[in-house]
Amino acid sequence: MPAEEIGTDRERLKTWSKQAAIESNKVVRGFGIERRGLVEIEPSGYIAAFLDGIWLRAPYLHNGSVPTLRDMLKPVADRPKIFYRGYDVYDPVDVGFVTQGAEAERVGTKYDVSQRASANQGHEYGTNLSAKEKDTLIEYLKTL
Repeated sequence: MPAEEIGTDRERLKTWSKQAAIESNKVVRGFGIERRGLVEIEPSGYIAAFLDGIWLRAPYLHNGSVPTLRDMLKPVADRPKIFYRGYDVYDPVDVGFVTQGAEAERVGTKYDVSQRASANQGHEYGTNLSAKEKDTLIEYLKTL
């Protein structure tokens, strides 16, 4: 997906290049590993991940900047700005892990979307769905 189309933070794209892919492929070949290599082109966007098991892969987006699937269905302005990642208590309602509260703060690591390469903009697909439609979509995603 082109970064411009999804409106996401481009910082992660700056950490990878065609030359990095070439060098990585050389290292793997040097180990004698036969595999399909990394694509050796300048990146212009992100590869969409498969949705299987998405209910257990929080936090979301390429940089983990959105804590739950329910938060993904909110406009960017309404998504959490600060939360804690790393607490392993599952949230079956919002689909993700508990990211707020004393225990989440004690166990987790603070994530602040205002920090460089941590933004949660873009990906506003589904934000205009009704509350009932969002609930239905989330219930479906739990089955994958």
